[in-house]
Amino acid sequence: PMKTVAVLGGGIGGLAASFYLSKSPQVTKVIVLESSSRFGGWLWSLRRSDGAIFELGPRGIRPVGAVGFNTLNMVEELGLEEDILPVSYSHVASKNRYLYVGGQLHKLPSGLRGLFQTVPPFSRPLVFSLITEILVKKGNDPDESIHSFVSRRLGKEIPVQTNDNCHKFVNSSTSACSSPQFLHV
Repeated sequence: PMKTVAVLGGGIGGLAASFYLSKSPQVTKVIVLESSSRFGGWLWSLRRSDGAIFELGPRGIRPVGAVGFNTLNMVEELGLEEDILPVSYSHVASKNRYLYVGGQLHKLPSGLRGLFQTVPPFSRPLVFSLITEILVKKGNDPDESIHSFVSRRLGKEIPVQTNDNCHKFVNSSTSACSSPQFLHV
């Protein structure tokens, strides 16, 4: 029997699911239901008037393992190979990471030396958070939120400045609303 399938959400997960469903001989029609005015979910590029492009979500593919292999296969099947820009670990783009906090771009520390320096938006060197993490005991809450876990292990400043910015792009939620069990970790 032929079926019509509705996919909830036009983010990368919904679009990938739609792509694979459209290839199934048992599915005659795929309907993507998206609540916003654009597809892509957390994947979003902003082009400024000076030509600079800011990626406001994930900007890379890690072609490792089965998931990476499947992603690269889908890129090929969609004819997007020419749009992939390989970046090696030694490339300047791999070494320079930025965090957008409080309306400003902050260059994250790179290398061992950076861990010992106070770098905005952080109020102290990150090495102190790492040392604190070693001394922290295991939590008691079996469904502790990611935010609580990172706060307990690394200090309250780390999840506020970094974790939520990173977490929402990967999981479409804030770290306060997600737990490792929710994420199937």
